[in-house]
Amino acid sequence: MIKLENIIADDLHITLNSFLYNSINLFKYNNEELNNYIMNKCRDNPLIYIDEDSIPLSVLSYKQKNQPDDILSELFQYFNCTLSGRNQLIMNYLIYSLNSNGFLEADTNEIALLMRTKKDIVEQLIILLQNYDNRGIGCKDITSFLAFQLKLKQVYNENLFSIFTSHLEDIQKHDYSFLKSIDVKKTEFLSYVELIKDSCELFPLSGENSSYTSPDAAITLDENNTFSIQINDCLIDSVTFEAISLDTGRQKFKRKIESYKKDYEELVSILNARKVYLADILTIIVNVQSDYLLGNTSFLNTLDQNMLSDYTSLSPATISRLLHNKFVSTPRGIFPVKSLLSKKCSKNASVSYVMHFIKNLAGFEKMSDNKISTILKEQGISISRRTVNKYKNQLLEQISV
Repeated sequence: MIKLENIIADDLHITLNSFLYNSINLFKYNNEELNNYIMNKCRDNPLIYIDEDSIPLSVLSYKQKNQPDDILSELFQYFNCTLSGRNQLIMNYLIYSLNSNGFLEADTNEIALLMRTKKDIVEQLIILLQNYDNRGIGCKDITSFLAFQLKLKQVYNENLFSIFTSHLEDIQKHDYSFLKSIDVKKTEFLSYVELIKDSCELFPLSGENSSYTSPDAAITLDENNTFSIQINDCLIDSVTFEAISLDTGRQKFKRKIESYKKDYEELVSILNARKVYLADILTIIVNVQSDYLLGNTSFLNTLDQNMLSDYTSLSPATISRLLHNKFVSTPRGIFPVKSLLSKKCSKNASVSYVMHFIKNLAGFEKMSDNKISTILKEQGISISRRTVNKYKNQLLEQISV
C-alpha cells in the first residue's frame, strides 16, 4: 500500500508540519470556499499574490464576486447560510444541476434516489429555490416558469393557461380557429395571451449572463474509454511568492520577511496535500465504480469511507473532511462525491445493489418482507427481515408520486 504522506514528501517536496495538521479543516472547503481562503491569504500576506496570467479569467470566481449577475454564487452563499446538513447538500446538488437558462430538468424521483432522501423533501427544496427573490429559478421548463410568474402576479387562470399551452403552435401562426370548439371568448383569450407576452420572461436566467461555476473535480472519459481526473483548484498553481532582498541590519524586519515566506510555504503545502489526497480518493472511486460511471450498471459497488481510509492510509476523519460538501462532474452528470459510495450489505453486495435488486422485483410494493428476504437469500444475499423492510420503505418513499 502506498502511503500518501510519502508521495507528498518525496514527489512534491513539501513537509507535513504542524501547520498542516492544525489547519486540516481546510480539507472541508469546497471549490468556492478554497478560492476565498486563498484570496484572504493573499490579502493578509503582502508577499503572496495570484499570477492571473496563468489561469483562465473565466474561472476566476473571485473576480466575478461583485458582479450583479453572479446569481449562482449568490444562491450558494444564501442557502449554505440558511440550510444545514442534508438539506444543504441537496440544495447544492439542485443548483449544480441547473441548465444555463435556470431550469431544473432532472426528475425529482431520480434526485431523491440519488440523494437518498424523500421525494417531498426534494420538492420542498425546489420550491425554496424557485421562491428565492421570486425569480423562479429551478422551474422545470418554460411552461412551469410562465405559470410561476402568473401566479406570482396573481393573474393565473388555469383554464386560459391550459388552452394557451395546448395551442402554442397555432398561436404563433395567429390561427385561433381552435377557439370555435372552446367555450371561451376570443377577446378574453387574446387579452390573456397579451398579458403573458407583456408581463412574463421566458427564462429565469440568461445563458450568456449566468456566471461560471464548477464542481470541485471532474472525471472525464476519452475516446478510448479511459478515465482521467482533474481537480478544479485553478488558483493553487498561480499562488506566487514575491521574494525581496533588502540590505538592512534590522533583525525584526528580517524575521517578518521570514514569517511571510514560511506562511507561503505552509499555504502551498496544505493546498498540494489537499489536491493529492482528493485526487487519490477519486482515483479509487473511479476504479471501484467504473461500471456505474460508464452507464453499464444502475447500482454502486461496495465502497465506504472506512475502505477509503484503508486504501489511502488516511484517517477516517480526514476522509470525511475531504468528502465534505464536494461535488464531482462525471460522464453521468454532477454528483456529490459521497453519493458515489455505498456500504457493504451482505458479503460482496452493496446497499445500492440490494436496493436496486428490490426495486426491480415485479410488484415489490405489495410483496411481503419475508418473500423479498427469501428471494434475496436465493441470490446469496442474507439480510434480516427488518433490513428488508427498511430498504423497501425507503424505496417507496423515494418513488411515491
